[in-house]
Amino acid sequence: MSRNSIQLEMNFNGSEENLFRSRLESGEFQILAEIALPEGEISADEINGRYADFEYLVLGRKTPTSLAFTTENLTNTDPVLFASAICKTDRDRHLLYLSGRDHTKQQLFEMARLATGEGFKNFCCVSGKPLPGEDARKSSEHPFTESLCTLSELKENFEKTILTGAVVNPYKYTADALCTQFFKLIRKVNAGASFVVTQFGWDILKLQELRWNLFQRSCHIPSIARLLFLSQEKAKELCEGKVPGVQISPDLAYILRRELQYTRPQFEAAQIRQLQLYAAGARLIGYSGIQIAGADTPDKLEMLLDKIDEALLEFKDFNAWCSAFRQYYERLDMAPYPYRFYLFKNLLSSALPPDPLPFAEADFTTCTGKEIFRYHLGKLLCGHAAELPASEKRLTKKLLFSCKGCNRCRLPQTFYICPETCPIHRANGPCGEIRVDGTCPFDHQQECIYIRQLRLVNKLRCYPALEEDVVPDGDW
Repeated sequence: MSRNSIQLEMNFNGSEENLFRSRLESGEFQILAEIALPEGEISADEINGRYADFEYLVLGRKTPTSLAFTTENLTNTDPVLFASAICKTDRDRHLLYLSGRDHTKQQLFEMARLATGEGFKNFCCVSGKPLPGEDARKSSEHPFTESLCTLSELKENFEKTILTGAVVNPYKYTADALCTQFFKLIRKVNAGASFVVTQFGWDILKLQELRWNLFQRSCHIPSIARLLFLSQEKAKELCEGKVPGVQISPDLAYILRRELQYTRPQFEAAQIRQLQLYAAGARLIGYSGIQIAGADTPDKLEMLLDKIDEALLEFKDFNAWCSAFRQYYERLDMAPYPYRFYLFKNLLSSALPPDPLPFAEADFTTCTGKEIFRYHLGKLLCGHAAELPASEKRLTKKLLFSCKGCNRCRLPQTFYICPETCPIHRANGPCGEIRVDGTCPFDHQQECIYIRQLRLVNKLRCYPALEEDVVPDGDW
């Protein structure tokens, strides 16, 4: 029997030890150093040449440190083989991302099974996202398995053998866009997510807002803040609005453009200090760890880990950190004007959530008479559509709800708003790339269908429907 088959037999039903889980449960702050799978294909020799030092660098750090393997690029590299080639020991300390882009639910399950056989026990499920510059037509050619479906599948088949997490984008600045993200997060938790990783951003108020919202919901799961160490090239892309899902404020864009005039060492020094402040702040407001993106070489990673350790020693008191943070950013407004909604008042007034929580007044968009009429008409004509063959009443569904003709009708579960009208076929809530004003990332003139759905939910007062059940995919 081969070594791999022995390892599969031992790990799949064997030891329940999980270092990553133990750190989360004990409240021990940890750092995840992100490694993105390379574009295209890469040989084993290239992996050893380019990435061999990363595992060595994260061992024995003062602040517990592990690796997170992400799939942000269009790649032909098998993530399990890639991570296995880099991580020789203690694979239960690392995190492996499972992306739904170009993968079916069965393929993702098989990937998780093989990874578990190789000793990996921690997975973050993501739906996958469009690549920069990809339009709706091009993106719709790719299958996207939603993270919620993957979470449900892994929970059903692996029980407590593995630990699964999910991603949320808290950097939304209208009441509608923000609440759709939070509703979807609770749905992910109910589907099996045991921890959450934020998408990257620069608004510390939004990071605390997420923690306070989870506290308010009595959802006490660990959170990890994803932070990006900016290169000059990435800063230019941000200022030009070329990073999907990230829209920075005019104030921050002004600061970055000013910093881009610095020499490279000066620019890097400014980004290091910002990373230090955010890393220390995340720990003080209750995050269980941070995930660092942008450390693309071993030397850069080692330097950043040393600087973060320094910041964690420097800031152990919330008030002292808050004073330094405010002084560094002066009057910088991170909200992209004119959109500046925060769910709570007095954020950063304290490290822990106050009692009672000071909710802000939310200005939701109002459901129109046409929308509520279409909903009731759909309930009357297609109330049993989910129990019938998808071809039943297809013309009616096409005329009323722009039905796209998938193989499983889910209209009764989605308030008679066809999920296939989403360019990337999301059925359980919006993607993280929804624009700050609530419009679709592919078409800035088209409102995200889940903003429309939230209006109906507000009108009908049936919020549990957005949190409890996983809507299946369309079985294309």
